[in-house]
Order: sequence, then C-alpha cells, then structure tokens
Amino acid sequence: MPDPAGRTLNVEFGRLATARKIMAVPPSTGSLVEDRANAERWISRFGSVVDPEDGASVDAGEHSVIIRPAQEAADSPWVMYIHGGGLVYYSTAVFQPFLRALAGALQAPVEAFDYLKAPEHTAEQSVEQLASHIAARCRTLTDRQLILAGDSVGGLLALYLSLRALPGVFSRIVLIYPVLDLRTERESYRTFGEGYFLDRDRMRLFRSVLEPFFSGRDFDALALSESDLARLPACSIVTAGCDVLRDEGLAWVEQLADGPVGLRHQHFPDLPHDFCLYAGKLDSARSAVAGIARTAFHPEETHVQ
Repeated sequence: MPDPAGRTLNVEFGRLATARKIMAVPPSTGSLVEDRANAERWISRFGSVVDPEDGASVDAGEHSVIIRPAQEAADSPWVMYIHGGGLVYYSTAVFQPFLRALAGALQAPVEAFDYLKAPEHTAEQSVEQLASHIAARCRTLTDRQLILAGDSVGGLLALYLSLRALPGVFSRIVLIYPVLDLRTERESYRTFGEGYFLDRDRMRLFRSVLEPFFSGRDFDALALSESDLARLPACSIVTAGCDVLRDEGLAWVEQLADGPVGLRHQHFPDLPHDFCLYAGKLDSARSAVAGIARTAFHPEETHVQ
C-alpha cells in the first residue's frame, strides 16, 4: 500500500490553497443557493476549461450528457459517470471539461448523469431516479462493455448501484476519491479538515444527507456482506493523499486486498480532493487524470501505482 504519511500539497495546489485563504473564501455563506453558485464559479475560474481543439462532440439529453472523443477506439467501452458533490453540489456541466479530457484519453464515449439534489429532494428520490436512468441506458447498450465510474459521492453511488441495483451489468467500476465511510471520522479528517478544498464540515453535511439512505438499506462499504462481495465487479480505486477521505479509501483497499476481486489502486499522495476538476488548468491534475485513464479503466493493465 502506498505510504499515506505525506501531508504536503503539490506546489500548484498549494498556491491555489494559499490564494483561496487570501481571498477569504468562506466555507459557507449561509445560503445554499449562493454556496452552490460560488462553488461552480470557483471551479470555472481556477479549475477546468474546455479545450476548444479537443474535437469532442457533446450530446446533451434530458438526464445525461454524452461526450464522444475525436477518435474512438473500435473496441472501446461505454463509460457511465456519476459526478461528485455530496448529492448537494455541482452538475454534469461543471464536470464537462474533465470528462472531455477523460473521453479523449480513453478514446471512449463518456456519459455523465445528472441527479436530483438534496435537500430539495431526499437521497432516496435521487438514487432511485439515477438508478432508473442508468438502467434504462444500459438496456440500449447490449453490444458494449460497460464501465461505471464516479468521484466522491459518485464513487459511493457507483459501488452501491453495481451491487444492489444493477449487479452483473458492469465489467469494471472506477471509484475516484470515493466516500466510503458515513459513520467514522479517521485521522485524515483532522489532518485535512480545513484548507484542502473539501472541508470536514462540508463533508459532515454530505454525510447527514447520505447516511439515512444507506443505513436504511444495510449498506456499509467498509462492511460489505458476503453476497455483496460475491457480486463486486473488477474494481479500480483512486485515492488522494491530502483529502479528508484519504483514510477511508486506504482502509477499503486494505480490506479488499486479499479478496477475490482484482482490486487496482492508484494513490496520488500530494493531491487534494476534487483534483480532477482542475485538469484543464493545472499540470499536476492533468497528469493525474491521464494516469487514471491509462490504468484505472483498462483491463489489460495490472500494475498498481
């Protein structure tokens, strides 16, 4: 397992974190609407931008957006993506620059799904509608290898849907700095609880939204039942070293290391949560996304970084 002891942010993200502190960006304004808008403005300004020369085509539907790269490999999988944001923040529009970069690197279509947001909707409404939309899409793709991926809460949702709603459908799931523990705050909550782009207080809000739904279904990613483990498809997990969620991701890797599933783990020790959203502007994030595309999504790769 990679050594998780490092606590120093990559230089690029360190500068960005300093700028965020100088600008006195508040963790919350007290208005969810304003907080959402501020989060999206921050990513738009300092995170990703669309490369106008990437040649990708974008087909926006009612519930998802399909991004096709300029060059698509003949045997490429169809990647379905669930974005992060704690069920509270963000949209497929915010993630589009990153997803275009991912589609180009994979030479495969990437379809990202929107979902209902809390607290306007319950987690049950959000997850059930999301599952319905993904299931409907899967039924139209009988001739493609299907991969389900997601970051942060999207990683947790990808894991849940692959085990409970759509078992046996996906050839691989890819979990990028996923939420995995809705009950315990490990050391990384204390070490990276402030100033590392996902603060512990914001994560506590997200957990309060998510925990009742998953507890009500007896689903604990860190205590998967034997039947869940038997259904688990090939899995890749990506962890970030400067992330409140770091330790739960590493704990999950340790639990599954000797299991029947071929688990692939990539660890980026000096990057924070949400680093993929900065791939359009920061070289370190762009390099990490390229590495994820090379390793996490391809069945022929067997090494661990």
